[in-house]
Amino acid sequence: MNKRVSMKKFNSLLETLSSKYKIMAPKVFEKEGRYSYDDDVRYGEVKSFEEIVFEKKSTASPKEVLLPIVHTLSVQVGENVVETVEDKDERDILVFVHPCDIHGITRIDNTFKDDAFYQNRRKKIKFVMIECISGGWDSCFCVSLNTNKTDNYSLAMKVENGEILLSCKDETFNEYLEELENIEKFEFKFVEKNKIEIKMPNLEPWDRMTLEKIKESKIWDEFSDRCIGCGSCNMACMTCTCMNTIVVTSELSENIKEKRRVWNGCQLVRSKSLEKAPLSKIVPKRIRQRILDKFYRPKLKESREQICVGCGRCTDACPKYINFAATINKFNNELDRIYAEFGREEVK
Repeated sequence: MNKRVSMKKFNSLLETLSSKYKIMAPKVFEKEGRYSYDDDVRYGEVKSFEEIVFEKKSTASPKEVLLPIVHTLSVQVGENVVETVEDKDERDILVFVHPCDIHGITRIDNTFKDDAFYQNRRKKIKFVMIECISGGWDSCFCVSLNTNKTDNYSLAMKVENGEILLSCKDETFNEYLEELENIEKFEFKFVEKNKIEIKMPNLEPWDRMTLEKIKESKIWDEFSDRCIGCGSCNMACMTCTCMNTIVVTSELSENIKEKRRVWNGCQLVRSKSLEKAPLSKIVPKRIRQRILDKFYRPKLKESREQICVGCGRCTDACPKYINFAATINKFNNELDRIYAEFGREEVK
């Protein structure tokens, strides 16, 4: 089903949908950006077309819709424990996302397939795919990772000549769209070429010799005086999902305890870590771990496809301007060198 709708009617459609769906999209949060008086773009609930940001990449990924930065798993009162994984908002969730983020959510689906909190929200989510700007943004490299296109959505939309074109693949929405103008099938413009290109690293699970060799490579040394261990890349990343579980005792009574999960990350160097080694010794190993987590570990444990989706948010967030795509290419060049050293160029 393909429809055409004016801006005014689209806002009426959103209003109608909002009774059943919590509508989440990239929106502007005024004066909440990195710098003073700088706006931030991240995911939040919207009620109109005008609130949705299309021309800028959100600094935060939509993983926050599924896994809030801090969320409560249970509350204990005395000996009684009450699970709180159920969402208080009974509405389903309609989330406006770019193709790479749809790929990102399906990647972390594998990680949280047995997690009650995640699954409670995931089963409620329906995707509205939105187009990227032509060529994507400067730090994107989705084309190299084949995450620039998808047909995994309930609705897809594009803005053309001041009107909105909608494609519907989910019969759930037929009742909301039936009175809108029918049109012929139209084409979405997916990103076909990024400014940045990477070569996909190919390190096979059986290749322990190359793994040990790359771990000891000198390429990681350059980060000893660059990375400051702030973890900004982890927080911005679509597929970084490490969390700490903590128990918080109520100020009102020691008998009331709350079990929470809080975002964490492998690049976040806490002060306690510095008791054992200086920052310059810690961060090269952390950078190495991040690369392997994105391109090697999935082959061992999860979907057998890389979990980096090339959104480039980690590069955008880094205060030291470390470019993750460039780091991947350095890693790949080192793999090629090691394969040549071993006489195994055919592995490339």
